[in-house]
Amino acid sequence: MKQPGSKRDSARWAVLLFGACLLSYANGLTGAFTYDDKAIVRDNPRIQSPRAAKRILTTDYFGRGLGRGSNYRPVLLLSFAVQWWIHGKAAVAFHIVNLLLHMAATLLLARLFRSAGFSLSVAGGAALLFAVHPVHVEAVTSLVGRGETLAAVFLLAYLLLALPRGGSPARSRVGRLLAALVCYFLGVLTKESAAVAPTLLFLLLFLGGEGSPARRAGRALSRGLAAFVGSAAVLAGVFALRSWVLGAPLRAKQLSVFELENPLSPLAPWDRIANASVIVFRYLGRTVFPLLLSADESAWSIPLLSGRSLAAFAAVLFLAVVVSAAVLRIRSAPATAFGILFFGVALLPTANLLFPIGTIFAERLLYLPSAGVCLILAAGILKAGALSRGRLLAFAAVALLFATRTVVRNAVWENDVSLFTQTLRESPGSAKAHYNLAYTLAAEGDTRAALHLYDRAVEIYPKYFDAWAGKGRMEKDLGRLADAETSYQQSIQAQPAYENGYFGLGVVREARGDWNGAARAYAEGLAKKPASLPLSYRLALARSRLDPAEAESDWRRAMAISPLSGAARLGYAEWLLARGRREEARREGREALRREPLSLPGLRFLADRNAEEGLLFAEGLVREKVFRLTRTREDLILLREVARKSPEYAERFRSARPRLSKLAPWAFRGFVEEVARG
Repeated sequence: MKQPGSKRDSARWAVLLFGACLLSYANGLTGAFTYDDKAIVRDNPRIQSPRAAKRILTTDYFGRGLGRGSNYRPVLLLSFAVQWWIHGKAAVAFHIVNLLLHMAATLLLARLFRSAGFSLSVAGGAALLFAVHPVHVEAVTSLVGRGETLAAVFLLAYLLLALPRGGSPARSRVGRLLAALVCYFLGVLTKESAAVAPTLLFLLLFLGGEGSPARRAGRALSRGLAAFVGSAAVLAGVFALRSWVLGAPLRAKQLSVFELENPLSPLAPWDRIANASVIVFRYLGRTVFPLLLSADESAWSIPLLSGRSLAAFAAVLFLAVVVSAAVLRIRSAPATAFGILFFGVALLPTANLLFPIGTIFAERLLYLPSAGVCLILAAGILKAGALSRGRLLAFAAVALLFATRTVVRNAVWENDVSLFTQTLRESPGSAKAHYNLAYTLAAEGDTRAALHLYDRAVEIYPKYFDAWAGKGRMEKDLGRLADAETSYQQSIQAQPAYENGYFGLGVVREARGDWNGAARAYAEGLAKKPASLPLSYRLALARSRLDPAEAESDWRRAMAISPLSGAARLGYAEWLLARGRREEARREGREALRREPLSLPGLRFLADRNAEEGLLFAEGLVREKVFRLTRTREDLILLREVARKSPEYAERFRSARPRLSKLAPWAFRGFVEEVARG
């Protein structure tokens, strides 16, 4: 086969890359919202209306307000928002865009490797391995993995635009530079790891230089000076924006990395660097041999080394030797040296070497770094020049194995049960893997299986307060109230400001009849979390039972904490009713409904008040609205009773019955016969 080089050959490679992406990831398009997809996409009110979009710019990634966040990714969230405004929560549409972004990143990568001086066969081959690589499934098939693919598209576009082109007119160079800086700005506001783009530009310029490493470095700095200065200015602006939103350039000062997610975070700098160096080689191994793939490897799936151990020193030394050798061999073995350096530089922001990040290890973080390994593999198998039949077959075999593994891996991300079940098999030492599956099984009603998994999660990581609370919830559902109380106390001991721990403890004490103890739990929680509506609401309920005359201040506090809460106002209305203050109760009930018009408790409260006062037609209208919401036979029976008592409403009910029966035919089944018998 002759070495391809024409525009037609490039077009053929583009078609091949497009097809490889599509075939490898097509079976992932039918997946549901999984893992963080729910919080970031499916249930995120910030992306669901253009009117709420401004909150994307003033909150962190997870919706925390000014000065309280850890990540700032408004461009990523806006990409989800625009889609939501077009097609709503159709998961398949989000998956399609993710796949299109992966295709774009693949094509840009092939173009970049060609611009770096590699042959079309090596550049195309590296991009083909990148297109089908199974380590990318988390970034492509998981919807929130878009942070990696979209950031990569912006980063690769930045590199292609910022690379100097000989003979270009000055106006064209300025325009390209400005476009590159815009891409850089958008990339960093998509995912923080895109900040490394100028370093990759330096690496590309270093690769294209001549002479000794020092001379290459000097020449690279000179050629890319305008881009480097402009990028520094953009990054300074991004840091200023992050400081305004997050309270600091990296993360809010009061926030720390949870040890469960990243056990490296509390370590001394040397211990962290030593273990991170070992994990870099774990990343490398998973890219070359992607047999075991896991969605979670938090505490304590990855064993940690003592920073004083021989293995720790060896890991740091070996990593330094590999990087140094790549720098020195950039001329004699450009593909291998550049691939190693590309992998290392692209991984550096998330490798826990410079500072601890939010996770110890995640395959999605390999999305862009893996391109360096794909280049090494493609160059090693295909070489430059004439391609032998054996080399082509070897390369095809590797690509096919990767693609097959990708197709199999996509199916794991179909839903939470399949994902977390497989994660537990792959990472049996991970506390979070047990917790995730337990949470999912609990939602499906498999309480005993969930309890077993929660037990194992806290056994692995005793400070796992969320798992202790989950364990308590399962024990309560099984009637093991004493055990549930102990579990909730353990959650508070692990995290003294844990709102759910106090809430759960109070609810369990209520179930045990210990209302004084419940009130103490809610009050203690409120002392830690003064703005907690759930705790203030439950405290008001408990105090209403213990000392009704003194509970009004508790209800007023709950309403003051959340003025828009219909539940708190309805609770106050019921308290007023119990105290005989009927007119005030009705007024508060109406106000609760004004704030939450579709609140079933609020509607039923109003219907009952209408019934007590003999306002049967008004009662019928409200109960009709309840039935439209619930579509249950029980609410239909209540509606029928109103029609029996009120001739005025009976006439309306007869005219409305055809519409209501179409709305819920199962509720009306046999209804006519019952009416006739009645």
